[in-house]
This record gives sequence, C-alpha cells and structure tokens, in this order.
Amino acid sequence: MPKDKKPKHACLQCDFKAGRADYLRTHVRVVHEKRKDHVCPQCDAAFGAAGQLNRHVRTVHEQRRDHVCPHCAAAFAQASNLTSHVRTVHEEGKDHACSQCDAAFGHASTLRNHVRAVHEQRRDHTCPQCDAAFGRAGTLRTHVRTVHEQRRDHACAACGAAFGESSNCTRHLRNAHMATSAYGEKCDVCDKRFGSLAKLDAHIKRIHQQGLPPMRVTPRYAL
Repeated sequence: MPKDKKPKHACLQCDFKAGRADYLRTHVRVVHEKRKDHVCPQCDAAFGAAGQLNRHVRTVHEQRRDHVCPHCAAAFAQASNLTSHVRTVHEEGKDHACSQCDAAFGHASTLRNHVRAVHEQRRDHTCPQCDAAFGRAGTLRTHVRTVHEQRRDHACAACGAAFGESSNCTRHLRNAHMATSAYGEKCDVCDKRFGSLAKLDAHIKRIHQQGLPPMRVTPRYAL
C-alpha cells in the first residue's frame, strides 16, 4: 500500500494541519499563544520562531544580501524576494491591475494595499509617537525605525554610507558607485560602466560618436 502522506497533526483552533507534531506545536505557540520566546541579542526584537530570529540577525545586523539580481545592483536577503523583484521589475510580470486606475502590480496583496491607501485614502496605521498615519503597516514601521529610532541599518558596501531604507542604499550604490563597480552597463569603447542604459547611451553620444551614425546599445551585466 502506498504510504499515506496526508498531514496527521491537526490544530484544534483553526484549519492548520502539519505532517509533524513539532511543526504543530510551533504553530500553536506562535499563532494562537502569540509567544515570542526568541529574543535578539543585539536589539529588543523578539520572534515566535528561531528561524525568524536567525533571518532578522542575518538581514538587519549582519546586513547580508546574498541574493543579487542578475539584471541590476539590487540585492536581497531572501531568494523569494529576489524572484519577486525579477518577475515584477525586469520581466514586468504585473498581473494584478487596479480597476480604478492604470496601476498594475505583481502581487494581489500589493494591489489591495494600493486600493486602500490611494483610492480609499485609508490611513489605518497611526504612529504611537507622533500624529503621522499611513496606509500601509510597512510604511509605519519604516517611519518609526528611521524617524524616531534614527536607525540606519543599510550600509553601502562601497563607501560605508548608511541609510534607513534598503531602496535608498541601492539607489545610492547605483548613482554613486556603479560607474566603476562590477555592476552596470559597460561601454564597449572605454570600459566605463553606468547605472542605466540611458546614462550609457548619453555617454556614447557625448564622448564617442562625434557625428557618427547611432550605435546600438546592448545591456551587459557582470557579477
């Protein structure tokens, strides 16, 4: 007889089912008991599971971004975030279109947040330290972390400049360092690199063409 692979451990408080008893115990402890037994040794953050704490330490305190985009300078702590970035930014996989405007998103949850924040003008997430209110919980967390806690957790690997948001750090890296780094668009004439095809195209027209016919600009990504 084929082995029964159906989950055997069912939660008595919801529909969750697990294949192992320890997975079920973790679920009950984290979801229903709201326990956060795993405390970060470097800050006050606490988590319900050891894996969450390890990820926090790795991404926040160790600043590890092991998953690098093959198309741009963006780097991510988790492979799933890189996959999402490539699909939505470079492959333009934005299948969730807003019915009230032309905006489109890669995830249904992002679309829901957009509708609540932009069209319904909801500001359900209020800062406990000032009067600021936001449409997204993540925006509130960023506000508290960067404005009230003055945290600058995202450091530039090239010069050490620190930023409150990873997107600002990525933008700084692209604008300030990509012309000489291993990332970016490479000029075939002088080997100089640029943060975008538009900048490379402008460089070629200004420096190398000098009245010659237009050159074809081909993206090159070196890691």
